[in-house]
Amino acid sequence: MPTRLRQTDQALALLYHARAATPFCSEDGELYASIPASLDSRHVLPLRSAAFRDWLIANFYGEYETAPSPDAIRAALRTLEARARYGETPARKLDLRLSFEGDPFTPTKIILDLANQSGEVLEISSQGWRIADNLNKSFRESATALSLPRPVQSDAPAGAALDQFAKLARLSEGDRARALTWIMTALRPTGPYPVLVVRGPAASGKSFFARALRTLIDPSAAPVRRLPARDRDLLRLAHQNWMLAFDQVQRVPARIAGALSALSSGDAYEIPQADYRDPLVFQIARPVILIAPSDEMQTAWAPPRSFSNRTLTIDLAAIAAPRPEAALWSEFEAMRPAWLAALGDAVGAALHRIRDIDLGNVARFPDCAAWAAAAAPALGLNERSIVDALTDPDAVWIGSDPLRDAVHGLLRSKPVWSGDAAALLDQLRAIAPFASLPATPKGLSQALAGVSGIRVEKNAGGTGALSIARTSRAAEQAATGDASLLLPTR
Repeated sequence: MPTRLRQTDQALALLYHARAATPFCSEDGELYASIPASLDSRHVLPLRSAAFRDWLIANFYGEYETAPSPDAIRAALRTLEARARYGETPARKLDLRLSFEGDPFTPTKIILDLANQSGEVLEISSQGWRIADNLNKSFRESATALSLPRPVQSDAPAGAALDQFAKLARLSEGDRARALTWIMTALRPTGPYPVLVVRGPAASGKSFFARALRTLIDPSAAPVRRLPARDRDLLRLAHQNWMLAFDQVQRVPARIAGALSALSSGDAYEIPQADYRDPLVFQIARPVILIAPSDEMQTAWAPPRSFSNRTLTIDLAAIAAPRPEAALWSEFEAMRPAWLAALGDAVGAALHRIRDIDLGNVARFPDCAAWAAAAAPALGLNERSIVDALTDPDAVWIGSDPLRDAVHGLLRSKPVWSGDAAALLDQLRAIAPFASLPATPKGLSQALAGVSGIRVEKNAGGTGALSIARTSRAAEQAATGDASLLLPTR
């Protein structure tokens, strides 16, 4: 028969079983308990979470084979909260997925939480990386967080291993440089972080690429979501995830654009506390990915300049013969341990070289440029390619325009196109069948004059033939003197 205890005795029994837990207060003011996961690892749970309550009840049931009363649970939890706030355990720095030692801009170590049942972390220093236990480092975990694999060192250099990732995602040489630069910035412990915009038509692999980027560093049961309608919901997701990815972003409301701009460099987030008058206040900066279809817009849209200049764009082309997604993920999972090891090597190189990097004046994200440039040798890149990846005017997201996006999609496969307006309209409709394009060849011919980033030449003989070629925004800036095409961003 189960042993019956009085309510006061039940509270005492719960506290007795809670001796294995170490209640403490984080530096941000939240109350947590560190509970044993194995002989050499621990898990950190919020004291007011259902997970910690269940752990406490399970220990109680293991001895008495009955459930404690709700009043006994409340009394035990309030006692543990008091111990966490006023006990002898000093406040701890508590991070989500990624932590550091030293100065956040020039750290001595980067620590990545593998979030596995063994409580292992990937500890990276200038001497290399190693797998360690988490007894000396506390991480909080999101309910949707998934574990990272144990890294496996490849025989190939880190840059060659990451080349396989670029090939799997079908990235061009320029897009490879932008992708690896962005991945390295996402492994910095502090912002600002560029907002990565992955653009492309249907069947270009943009969703797979964005999910794969997130899964490399911060795997989640819900890796991609819809963009929230409220800025507070965005900050709540940022508090629960190290990296955020949003799909089907055809336009960004002004309020959310402002919130994303603030989140890229650091924004304040308040959490009300039950039974306390003052809320908890956090400073949060997060890497963000936006997946933007380029062939479905019905009307033109341009983001605020303050937001667009915080973006880094990768344009993917349609894949003529796409592989089954199951095959892509199978190959991705097989290579993920080697890719994580390669990223560990790259971060180690960054830690070793960061204090010696001097890039001069960089127009956008100078701290990110210095960090990624320090890792450049391990990435198979050079410092100039890192700076170009961040400062190229063509890397700035200028929003969506149905005609402009269709024309640039056509010119991505061939730098110059020649023919008549009717043939051009047919090809543009094939590229963007759902976009709002001019209804007639004559209307298209007239509208091409307003498309930025291209040069249009019409046949002087009146035959209706024309030629279009792509120009860079850098060339436009040089021709027009419009320096606002690329504003400095910190």
